[in-house]
Amino acid sequence: MLANVLSVELMNIFFDESGTKKDKPTTMGGLLIPQKIYNTYEFNKMKSKLQNHQYAKLHWTEYTGYKRLKDDIIEVLTTFASFAKYCKFNIINYNENPLDIRKGLYNQDHVPAEKLSQIMVYTKIPERILYGLLRNYGKDVYIKSTLYIEHSNRYEDFKLTDRLLEQLNIQSMYRGEQFSVIGSHYKNKREEIGVEIVDLLLGFVRQIIRNEIVPFGLSDDEIKKHKLKGRKAKNDLAIELLKNSNIYTFLSNIKYYEWESNNELKERKFSEYLQLFMASHIHEFREEHNESRTQKPRGFSNPNKKPRYRSKRTAKGIIKI
Repeated sequence: MLANVLSVELMNIFFDESGTKKDKPTTMGGLLIPQKIYNTYEFNKMKSKLQNHQYAKLHWTEYTGYKRLKDDIIEVLTTFASFAKYCKFNIINYNENPLDIRKGLYNQDHVPAEKLSQIMVYTKIPERILYGLLRNYGKDVYIKSTLYIEHSNRYEDFKLTDRLLEQLNIQSMYRGEQFSVIGSHYKNKREEIGVEIVDLLLGFVRQIIRNEIVPFGLSDDEIKKHKLKGRKAKNDLAIELLKNSNIYTFLSNIKYYEWESNNELKERKFSEYLQLFMASHIHEFREEHNESRTQKPRGFSNPNKKPRYRSKRTAKGIIKI
C-alpha cells in the first residue's frame, strides 16, 4: 500500500485525562501534532525548558495565583496556539454513573464487575479519541503515528500502551484507513512538552465547562474570607488566555464529545460552552474593550500640538496626505 501513496507523514499523539467521579467533569483528551511541527525551534525550546526545570510544574489544577506558574502556562499555551491550526484535539467528557447499574447486574465470578468497568473506560474511550484523530486521511497520504501517554500505575495495570497500539492498528486494517501506530510509550512529568500541553488544555476546558462564578467586584479580603482565591485565579487565567485570538479559535473548533455510558457518543459544539463562560464573565471582557476605546490615538497625546503631515512628492508638486 505504501508504494501507492504520494507521501508518508509522521505524527505524534499525546494522551491524558483530567477529573474524577468526585471532581467532574471527567475528561480524556488526545492531541495530534505533526512531527514537522513538533521539531520546530519553538517546540524544541519548550521541551528544553521543561526538561531543565525552567518551567514550574505545569498542572492547571494546582494553579492558585502563583505568578511564575501563570507566566509559564501562558507562554506554553500561547506558543502552542500559534501552531494550533496544524494540530487536532479530541475530547470525550464521560459519565460513569450509569455503569453502576450494569455492574450490579453483572454476576460472573471470574472477573469482578468493577475491574471490567475500569478496563472498558480506560481502553475503549482512549481508543475512540485516538482513532478519531487518525482516521479519514485521503488515499494519497499515509500516516505513521507514535503515542505518548502520561505515566500512571493504573495505565500500566491495564497495559494501555500495548492495548492501544494493537487495537488502533486492528481498526485501521479492518476499516481500510490510511494509518498505522508504530510506537506507544509512557512518559513521566517533565519529559514531553506535548503531554504537558494536553494536561493544560484539559484543565482549561474543564474550567470553561464548570463555569464557576466569583461575584464581580469582591475585594481581596472578601475573596480570601470566602475561600475563592483559587477559583478566581483560574477564572482570571482562563479569561486572559481567551483574549488571545489563536487560543479562542483553536478551542472553538476542537472535536468535543459527551458519553453517558450508552451506545451513543454525542458530538457537541464546544463553542457554546465558550460563549456561556464568556457571557458569565462579561465584565472582565468588557473592561478590556472599554480600555481600548479610551486610548488616545497615536501622535495626538498633546491636544494643542498640531498633527504632522507626511508629504509625498509627485510630478505636480507636493500633496498633503
